[in-house]
Amino acid sequence: MALRRIAIVVGVLVAATLWLLHEISWGLLGEHEGPGEIRGEAVPNRVVFRREAARGARAAALGVPRGSQILFGDLHVHSTFSTDAFAASLPIFGGSGAHPPADACDFARYCSGLDFWSINDHASNLTPEHWRETQQSIRECNDRSGDSERPDLVSFLGWEWTQVGQTAATHYGHKNVVVLETASDRVPARPIAEPIALTVGGAAGPGALALLDRDRSPQRYFDFARYMKDRGEVPVCAEGVDTRELPGDCREIAPT
Repeated sequence: MALRRIAIVVGVLVAATLWLLHEISWGLLGEHEGPGEIRGEAVPNRVVFRREAARGARAAALGVPRGSQILFGDLHVHSTFSTDAFAASLPIFGGSGAHPPADACDFARYCSGLDFWSINDHASNLTPEHWRETQQSIRECNDRSGDSERPDLVSFLGWEWTQVGQTAATHYGHKNVVVLETASDRVPARPIAEPIALTVGGAAGPGALALLDRDRSPQRYFDFARYMKDRGEVPVCAEGVDTRELPGDCREIAPT
């Protein structure tokens, strides 16, 4: 009888340990990674004017008609709200750290010196919370653009619809959707994703990567596991329902 009780206790402890390890590897200790904080203000007008003058001189040398304006931008930008970018930011893969939407704004403004850009995280990776945070971050990026008549940077909201087909007739590839408006009542209620299997399961989740990188804190891996769990738990919207009548907490799908 005593051996049986010991076996039961040991079995319960083993089961509890395995459950705990499973939950940790799937984000139990992880934290939600928000949009980050935009650090600086608009580029000074004198810098913007100098940049425009230099481009104007080059345009004139190339014979570009007067009145034409040359602008530089990037309409395919990912942040750690996309699985591929988040995974690439992990130390074990040589990443340089977190790069949420706010970092993308600062990079476009101060590092790339762009005139415009759009955030295009994968729609299938964006939870309703991520979508709300992305909108807010883009609005804040625009709010810091200085003179509304001559902003140093124009930031657009958007997402990426990514699909791979087995034949040329069924393959659509990567499509970036760029939205003109940014006000919450003027943008889609949710990004529209491609059909993709998003399930949460398996004995070992992404958090288990921490075991392979013992030289660094495991928290970054736990946060990635939390992100993967959250995105996998968003239910798919019902088919055949007008997009304006769908609830705000589901994932809308467009097969083509």
